[in-house]
Amino acid sequence: MLPTRNAIWVGERFTDASRGEILLDPHYFRTRRQAGNYIQQRLRVHGAERRRAFVGFDFSFAFPAGFAASLGYTGSEPWRWIWTLLSDSIQDDDANRNNRFQIASDLNARCGSNTPGPFWGCPSANATVTLSPTMVRQFRYPYSAGPELNLERTRLTEHVLPGVQSTWKLYGAGSVGGQALLGIPVVKRLRDDPAFAGVSRVWPFETGFSTTPTPSIGPSILHAEIWPGVVRDRLDRVFPIRDQAQVHAYVSWLADLDRRGELGELFANAGDGTVEGNRRCIREEGWILGAKPR
Repeated sequence: MLPTRNAIWVGERFTDASRGEILLDPHYFRTRRQAGNYIQQRLRVHGAERRRAFVGFDFSFAFPAGFAASLGYTGSEPWRWIWTLLSDSIQDDDANRNNRFQIASDLNARCGSNTPGPFWGCPSANATVTLSPTMVRQFRYPYSAGPELNLERTRLTEHVLPGVQSTWKLYGAGSVGGQALLGIPVVKRLRDDPAFAGVSRVWPFETGFSTTPTPSIGPSILHAEIWPGVVRDRLDRVFPIRDQAQVHAYVSWLADLDRRGELGELFANAGDGTVEGNRRCIREEGWILGAKPR
């Protein structure tokens, strides 16, 4: 099957002891299952070579602060609890058939009254009492999810990146929320794979904001949220599909920073610049790599 837009592309750059730097053209996948299996296999190869690996995913790793609390969670790691909840709930088969709209509807019902929100966007056939095809007048952001508990439309990281969509949006152009519901279980499976769970971390939840989020010697794996919009000026027209060009540009950009010894700064130059804001990002909301504080 020929590659198409709005599918999945995986790019890779690494340094081999005998062959030097290797930059692979983006690989195309029609399904999340195929892409996840490929990444898993590549991580095992790099782990066997005791390399340090960075893996970036173009979807939200989290939701605005308070989401876990609105569902009844009272612990200290809301991000991990949400990841586990989604991994236990989402069904996503070999053909990309999934139940994301039903799960979003169920989560909406748990967040507040029997009305739409905070998730929105779905085909008409998937609409329910708590999930509407479009944003409707019955709710606005901040969305009231209980006494003194309001959910914002965006996370702190999205405040500094114009053009990034809200993670509550599930359907249509820029529906990052739907990608998050389906993608987070994939990353969790990779993070917790018994073959390398002991050396895997998720930035910034498990590392904080630091120039050294991984040990200086491998093997190690660092998973992070990315957004290709930060490299929109580096796209190579030789690639006919924009998604393909974005993946190649992002991998090349990170490789350039690595050669110059500047890659570590990306992991430290993040957060909103305040103690409370940074704590919110590390504990619950995450951050998009390359999004600079104002």
